[in-house]
Amino acid sequence: MEKLSNIVKHLQHHLFNSVVSNNLVYNTCWEDPRIDRELLDLDSDSKIVMLTSAGCNALDYLLDDVQQIHCVDANPAQNALLDLKKALFQNQSYQLLWDFFGRGQKQGAELIYQRQLRNRLSTAAQSYWDNYISSFIPTSSRPSFYFSGTSGKVALMVYKRIHRKGLQEPIQKLLNAESLQEQTYYFEAIEPQLWNAFSKWLIKQHATMTMLGVPSTQQKMIEEEYNGGLLHFIRQSLRYVFTQLPIRDNYFWRVYMTGSYTRDCCPNYLLERHFEWLHRSVHKIETHTSTLLTFLKRNPGQYSHFVLLDHQDWMADARPELLAEEWKLILKNAAPGARILFRSAGPSLTFLPDFIDPYVEFQPERTEQAHQKDRVGTYESTHLGIVQ
Repeated sequence: MEKLSNIVKHLQHHLFNSVVSNNLVYNTCWEDPRIDRELLDLDSDSKIVMLTSAGCNALDYLLDDVQQIHCVDANPAQNALLDLKKALFQNQSYQLLWDFFGRGQKQGAELIYQRQLRNRLSTAAQSYWDNYISSFIPTSSRPSFYFSGTSGKVALMVYKRIHRKGLQEPIQKLLNAESLQEQTYYFEAIEPQLWNAFSKWLIKQHATMTMLGVPSTQQKMIEEEYNGGLLHFIRQSLRYVFTQLPIRDNYFWRVYMTGSYTRDCCPNYLLERHFEWLHRSVHKIETHTSTLLTFLKRNPGQYSHFVLLDHQDWMADARPELLAEEWKLILKNAAPGARILFRSAGPSLTFLPDFIDPYVEFQPERTEQAHQKDRVGTYESTHLGIVQ
């Protein structure tokens, strides 16, 4: 039985690596930068090392006039996505930026790409978008870029389900609700239809979680923490987000339910009032296709901020020796007072190496308070450590 269990773990790990190594997984960031910026205290001296994801949050951090941002991702597709966003700012057309990433669609995207954007990209980004720029051209089967990539394909299944069930109007009313009371009313009317046999089956599939970028280690953490497992965790998370937090500016859930943002419900980088500032600032972002471990070995320095998303969950169970090595390099390259921000599918810090305790002071009171306001709601905990 143990041998069979090890084989299953190996196959799950292989599936996860094959999905996330070269495919676009995250077409939008799934961490709330409002919380990040509240905790990070960014300023003009900030030198940030962060995981790229979809690049939205790196652009958001630029609004605090930071000195430099290094975006690191082992998946070249994620860096290619950020490079395309940078190219659209360099192109100096706000409307084009909005069409591509606000509406998630642009007729003639291939021609625009060839004439206006391609020569602004790195060779690696060109190689990616030469094959995938058509993701922005709407079709009847895929009406938005936000339904492309592996996480987008899962969102598309949900989107089509919404349309087959005729839920577009009540969901629009939910997203436009002006009070928590109104939100709760519409959510409770919709909720029973969300949790049908199909959605329950979908969530329980390991392949679904892999497409969403959730490895088996995180799935295991959630299963062990909640009696009802992953399904119970997601149901509770959705109920909290849609009944306890104002929904009108929750662009995270809006884009996956509708396929697009609105002008007043979108990431900060898509607001027209920020366009000129970001046009002048995007050169401060550098992308690096490597692991964080490799980046720190090749680019030693004194960095003021590290934004690690949730990737430590991935290593805690499968590769604890790499987790320890990563923390040694983070501490070696952290300036005095450096801030380290990350999220977890678990409630505590028990997975961290013991040797960091004398060097990092965590701020649980601050992070717990901030975490309650997180508009995404799919992480169990947020953590901020300050290097002593």
